Amino acid sequence: MVYNRELALDRVGGDEELLDEIMELYLGEYPALLSEIQKSVQSGDAPGLYRSAHTLKGSLGTLGAEEAHQRALELEISGRSAQLAEAPTMLKDLEKLLQLLHQELLK
Repeated sequence: MVYNRELALDRVGGDEELLDEIMELYLGEYPALLSEIQKSVQSGDAPGLYRSAHTLKGSLGTLGAEEAHQRALELEISGRSAQLAEAPTMLKDLEKLLQLLHQELLK
């Protein structure tokens, strides 16, 4: 399980309506953020990687997607420190987790 609904509900004060809105926003925004991360990793754009990974990390944290949140954090740190050698591997891990999260959110 990639998505922890109980944790996500806790993070939004138990407001199911708010959580549903956040999930909808995430589902609409994450493809573009993932694309930005992919482009940044491919081009070696450390500041771009930092920005897009940071934004995605926030959404994942709110959703209680802890493992995906951790991968986004690792990419954010990679971008911030301009150490991109491991970024392609981290990106592949994140892509897999996001695919699983997407499936779980649509159930």
